[in-house]
Amino acid sequence: MEKKLNTLTLSGLMIGPILGSGIVLLPPIAIRALGEHAITAWIIMMFLGGIFAYVFARMSLLASTNEGISSIISKEIGPHLGELASNCLTIAVCFGPVAVVVTASDFIHNMFVNTSYSKLVISLLFLLLTSVVLLMDVAKIGRLSLLLSSLTAFLLVIGGIFSLTTEPVIHYPKNLPHLNTLGYTLLLLSWAVIGWEVIGSYIEDVDHPETTLMRAMKISLTAVILVYLISTFALQNRFFAASSELSDINMSMILVSVFGRYAAFIIGIIAAGLCFCTFIMFVGAISRQIARRAENGALPQYFRQKPGERSPKTTLFILTAIHTLVLLSIYFKLLTLETIVSIANTFFICNALLGLFASFKCIKGLILKFFTVILMLILCMLLTYSSLIAWIIFMVISTWSLLKYLKTKSSQIPFSKEQS
Repeated sequence: MEKKLNTLTLSGLMIGPILGSGIVLLPPIAIRALGEHAITAWIIMMFLGGIFAYVFARMSLLASTNEGISSIISKEIGPHLGELASNCLTIAVCFGPVAVVVTASDFIHNMFVNTSYSKLVISLLFLLLTSVVLLMDVAKIGRLSLLLSSLTAFLLVIGGIFSLTTEPVIHYPKNLPHLNTLGYTLLLLSWAVIGWEVIGSYIEDVDHPETTLMRAMKISLTAVILVYLISTFALQNRFFAASSELSDINMSMILVSVFGRYAAFIIGIIAAGLCFCTFIMFVGAISRQIARRAENGALPQYFRQKPGERSPKTTLFILTAIHTLVLLSIYFKLLTLETIVSIANTFFICNALLGLFASFKCIKGLILKFFTVILMLILCMLLTYSSLIAWIIFMVISTWSLLKYLKTKSSQIPFSKEQS
């Protein structure tokens, strides 16, 4: 019998990617921007993240196939926009995971300062390893992700609690933050909520999705909120207690009390593990979505998942080839990492915006819709930071999606007797 994702394995598949490398990179950024008010920004963002998670979990339950949220967008606001959402997510996953691989290789390389291996070799080995893991059945992938994300969450929470309890003074915010700085910081921190929108692309692989998915979402959301708030508050408290320079702040500071001089090594393992979880969730999700779209006739048939396959091998092979080419283009300086990130972020945001817009027609509640509008405004503001090349690609796939829809629609119009 085919093994599927249960509540725990689906939770493991969610927690790691939602935390991602953001748990290592974003808290220091927030503290540099807001100082003692960083925790205020995180509380606001975690609340908005809860809305984001709930909306996309509910929408995922409405999806009957691994096309996920895109199928709901097609149903609620138009087939051409559903096609556009699918294409946005596909483009994002062609570029975004490469940035994750490069980030992981940087952390792994820095853990072994005297290594003779180049970062390119580490990146290619990391890419090969994740590709092999993605060929496993989804239940094993979920268990592996659960192990990595649980270990990560445990280390950060224990380190944060230990750091807070061993400091002689707890530093609380003493006044209100500057609104302009708070707003800009919230824009940066909004990356911490991206990821929930791809849950629907695993819906066929979830055992009893009506109950499993919502339970897993609640467990994952609770874990993500606890890890972010505890570790961030512990970091800013230790930063002010130690009177450190802003340039020196990093997440390893909260682990020093527990792991001493091995703290930097531990944070490197955490970052690499979370990058691994992020890669396998997003690439695994989009490979399933592409395979389902091929079965429905939206893409060429060679993308289909063959009978008896635990994962869509052909699609994974093509994605691995694309990731390798993009990775090589970075190391040979044909593209920059910033360009890759900008392109991926633009298309992740566009996909999320289309999903949030569609949620107005299928998710009830005025308060929920109010906070959904706030999320949409934040994401729209983030789009203003997109690169020109990202906008060019977006215009191309938007036009292609619309033309494909119009062609399909025209072919479905029956001829009248006079015309015949």
